[in-house]
Amino acid sequence: MNASDDHYIIKKTDNLIEACYYIKKNGHDPLWRDHSSLNTSLPFLLTQLFVVLLVDRILLLILKYLRQPPIVAHILCGVLLGPTMLSGTSFSRKYIFPHKTILVLETFANLALTYYMFLVGLEMEFTLIMHAGSQVVSIAAAGIIFPLLFGFGLYFMAVTKSDHFDSRGSMFWAIALTSTNFPDLTKILADLKLLRTNIGKIAMCSSIISDIFTWFLLIMAISIFNGQKYNAVLSTGIFILITIFALRPTVAWLIDRTSRGEIISDTHVWFIMAGILFCGLATDACGSHSIVGAFMFGAILPHDDTVRTKILERLQDVVTGLLMPLFYLICGLRADLRYMFQHTPWEMVLIVVAMSWVAKVASVFFISLHYKMSTMDSLVLGLLMNTKGVLALIVLNTGRNIKVLSSFSSPIVFGLVKL
Repeated sequence: MNASDDHYIIKKTDNLIEACYYIKKNGHDPLWRDHSSLNTSLPFLLTQLFVVLLVDRILLLILKYLRQPPIVAHILCGVLLGPTMLSGTSFSRKYIFPHKTILVLETFANLALTYYMFLVGLEMEFTLIMHAGSQVVSIAAAGIIFPLLFGFGLYFMAVTKSDHFDSRGSMFWAIALTSTNFPDLTKILADLKLLRTNIGKIAMCSSIISDIFTWFLLIMAISIFNGQKYNAVLSTGIFILITIFALRPTVAWLIDRTSRGEIISDTHVWFIMAGILFCGLATDACGSHSIVGAFMFGAILPHDDTVRTKILERLQDVVTGLLMPLFYLICGLRADLRYMFQHTPWEMVLIVVAMSWVAKVASVFFISLHYKMSTMDSLVLGLLMNTKGVLALIVLNTGRNIKVLSSFSSPIVFGLVKL
């Protein structure tokens, strides 16, 4: 059966639906072009970038006075521009977020994510792990194991009755709940002036361990559910070892030999930016995600203030301020909260939200009490370790990409991340 809908030719069979976009010219060409600019992807991308930056900045200004971290404004921006609000209208689907532009939008969003994860690796202080005692390891382990188990249970409790139920999706629910987003945690600690306190140091060390384990689980899940079994894990592990023991000393030697004293030139920065893409390409070829390679490249660079400051000056504002809102937009376009509330009892939503919140907070709270921390400090540490952000969104989007999370299950967890 063939049908045409707007600018799409849709071919439907028993097992397949194909939608092909075509350009329909009306004979009225613009003055300076031989075709309408709305038939190309660039004007749409500029429009989308303008809209998302405008809404994102407005929300940042509003939520700043409510003492909310920036991640709340970013995710809320994605929700408002997604099918929950704006993109659910016919005007938006035709003039702002048509289906033909989503692939281009996702490409730029993934490029932004690759550079963002490089910055995360660059800012992580892995030396903190070297001095981590049994208390930090125990807190990190408790914040991983119990949320992981809760995630499996909540998935089967909330999604089993759905027509789109896939038991493999439980893995991504569970992994998303284990994460503690290190960059957002450090910003919260800095805002609360807890960065140099004992609670702040424990939270940062534990979050680094938690995020590393989350990355490991995500790589395992991608390799297994993509049919590659353990090949991707093995090849990615070999790449990580190469970056640590071969690439790291090589890069440090090159920077030391080519820099003039403590001055890092623009040439160094451009080669580093190319290295980000190369490492991302390498891990993508290994069967994992390109952001793993970018993260590792940032982690192995010399962490002295000169190198870090120079790179952050070149990349920080462009990546976080200009490109990353596109990633949050993609997350919002994939999450339809109206669909969730229409097909899920509100009691179930409240139960899932509450239990997901309790899993991390309670586990960290009780293990902290075991190490003789005060009740208030234990509760604060549990709340800090429950910080969610980009890493959880990466896990959910990965589950959607390999089609083990559906539009039924993913929005619920998206709501959890936002909360």
